[in-house]
Amino acid sequence: MRTITILVSAVLCAPVAFAAEGTFPVEEGFLSVGLDQMQREREEEGGIDLIYVAPGALERIAKYDKFMIDQPEIWIDADSDYRGTKPDNIKAIADLMRANLTEKVINRGYEVVDEPGPDVMYMRVALTDLYLKKEKRGVWAYTPAGAVVQVGADQVRNMMSKVDIIEMAIQMEWQDSVTEEVLGAIIIKRGARKDKATGQKLTRYDFDHLRLEMQYYGARMACRLDNARLPDAMEVDCEEIDALVDAGYLVLPDWYEPQ
Repeated sequence: MRTITILVSAVLCAPVAFAAEGTFPVEEGFLSVGLDQMQREREEEGGIDLIYVAPGALERIAKYDKFMIDQPEIWIDADSDYRGTKPDNIKAIADLMRANLTEKVINRGYEVVDEPGPDVMYMRVALTDLYLKKEKRGVWAYTPAGAVVQVGADQVRNMMSKVDIIEMAIQMEWQDSVTEEVLGAIIIKRGARKDKATGQKLTRYDFDHLRLEMQYYGARMACRLDNARLPDAMEVDCEEIDALVDAGYLVLPDWYEPQ
């Protein structure tokens, strides 16, 4: 595993103001494609998206109507201020990520399966570069033996009320389940630790944004699959939040404010 630092000094197409210069370390080793093969798709204050699309992949994905979505991996940053969290918390984060991605494809009529096949796309997911900062909670953070454990979103929300996520990256990869050919990959880096050398300000990440991020990219995935089956004139702009909402791919929470 290697950590690659991306130095951002210009904005390609920023929906919000981006710091004049900042560093965004990304751990390499999970994806099958290297960072040198990925293009910057989006930059904003405290975040950057990198994407890889195999030649002709957007046209070829029409053959897939089933998905294998693997359990997400969780990687805590080696330099994290706090490097421990309870096993139930890790599983809850992984389950939340998987559930939000699965929900979007099922809602559009695609099937989630457990076996490879010629019409099955395999999806790998990881939450990497977790840079954590623990709040002082003492005995109030105690988990009794045999306690009824919270599940899903409640568990993740509870964990994130005790531990700040300063940085994180969602890494996803799509493969043909039979040939293992990589069709596409994306890195979604959010949050930023304070860096005096570059002037980067500390930017925290919270539970609501984590869940919405997973829903947004799950909606994009379902939208891409539908577009591959539609005439050009009927395609939806899968990157635009408003277009995804209008087409029924995404429901925005009340707290969301467009940039």
